[in-house]
Amino acid sequence: MSTASPFGADFESLLSPAVRTTSVDDVVAKLREILLTGGVAPGEKLPSERELARLLQVSRTTVRESLRTLEAHGLITIRLGGSGGAFFNPPDPGLMGSALAMLLAFESVSEEDLTDYRIDFEQENAELAARRATDDEMAGLQKILDEVRELGSSGSTDWDRVRALDLTVHELLPRLSHNAVRVAISAGIHDALARSFAQVEPSASSPELLRDEVIELLTKVIARDGDGARVAMAGHLRRWRS
Repeated sequence: MSTASPFGADFESLLSPAVRTTSVDDVVAKLREILLTGGVAPGEKLPSERELARLLQVSRTTVRESLRTLEAHGLITIRLGGSGGAFFNPPDPGLMGSALAMLLAFESVSEEDLTDYRIDFEQENAELAARRATDDEMAGLQKILDEVRELGSSGSTDWDRVRALDLTVHELLPRLSHNAVRVAISAGIHDALARSFAQVEPSASSPELLRDEVIELLTKVIARDGDGARVAMAGHLRRWRS
């Protein structure tokens, strides 16, 4: 009997083991493989514990523990009740960012290590944003650019405000790259970046220097000058590292 769900996955063929699975780790690995290789649609309901046990030739206890492990990993949601069961959750890029943020905090990553990584990573973010952002997204960047320019109109630049706008730009560019992995990594390093920037003691010229760098960067991105945006970002990060 074929065990196909309303979404179309044929669990009979997907789960028939080439090698007999016996442990929770084996079952978790097998289920994770079919979930992450496109065999199951997002939100699709997996077969019942009884049916999974039959297909995988293991006990229901092994299946139950395996499903709990997958739920702890965020790959499935287990719902109770008559219409309940185990449902596939596509991986959330935000979880990657949260895990990276905790790793950076726990490992006490140095500012030098973080900046070395960011120079390459954020250069690419700037270049990709310049090439991939939609017209509406560019209009949003233009509003930020106008605000940054306005900061110097009174003859002096507010350090806290220009620093906040700079951080906003660093958060936005990976989103405008339209790459989910870049968004997740950026979210992971954001807290470390904010803490690092908060420790900067500005000189008398720092607000104007930062304002001019943000203006240069945004101007290149909005002009869809990917190479220029890359150079502007690299110079910006290297200056603040020194």
